[in-house]
Amino acid sequence: MSIARKLISDIRSSHKLLSTDSLLTDRAILSEIRNNSLLLIKRETNLRKLWATDTLFTTIPCLEMTEVPISSCCDYADPCSIARSKFKIPRVAEGNYQYTIQGVYSINAVGGKGKKLKEITINRYLNLLKLPIIKKEEYFWISDNYLYVSNPSIESVRFVAFFEEDVLNNIMYPDCDCSQNPATLEDICKNPLDKEFPLPGYLEQQTLDLTSRKLLQTYFSLKTDISSEGIDGQAPNAKPSN
Repeated sequence: MSIARKLISDIRSSHKLLSTDSLLTDRAILSEIRNNSLLLIKRETNLRKLWATDTLFTTIPCLEMTEVPISSCCDYADPCSIARSKFKIPRVAEGNYQYTIQGVYSINAVGGKGKKLKEITINRYLNLLKLPIIKKEEYFWISDNYLYVSNPSIESVRFVAFFEEDVLNNIMYPDCDCSQNPATLEDICKNPLDKEFPLPGYLEQQTLDLTSRKLLQTYFSLKTDISSEGIDGQAPNAKPSN
């Protein structure tokens, strides 16, 4: 994977307009890179590619969970409890059939990634609750940007997914004492532009080409319109009427 700042530099150096315009910020360029990379990556994951790669998915090593009533995520009247992530999670990319999630794991007390939970929808889980059977499996689902787990006693999970947004520090580096999360001060304080950008190498050039074209077509077209018409719709050199 390339560093985000390098991708931005490649975009700026690809065209003189992009390299000399200081009004086009690095974060604006990175946002456009992200939009185009998502477009290409979703195309690939829908074709069942990239699911085994470690360059695409981000691991939240210790996502804190808290016990809540099941009514917190649906209109189901039942005294049972489930677990919900302490904070809302970043938006997870979606494909044609499901979220782009590599796995959710309970954290083993003695280390390791523990047991893998099964993905399910809340409606399917509610149907299981109505069945007169012993439910030994543990499930997870996403609702209202929270991660839910069927086992209320789970205090934290290891969450591996392809996120469309940056993972905030309070989620990636929680205060809890977790052996799965050996974060350093350098990790916590790192500038987002200096972090690795989740983009497979073979899609990098396509992403940069798309980004360059869209910036030239939209940003500079808009800038030219403003320059020629003036901020208030008048030509820059037009004299105000008496």
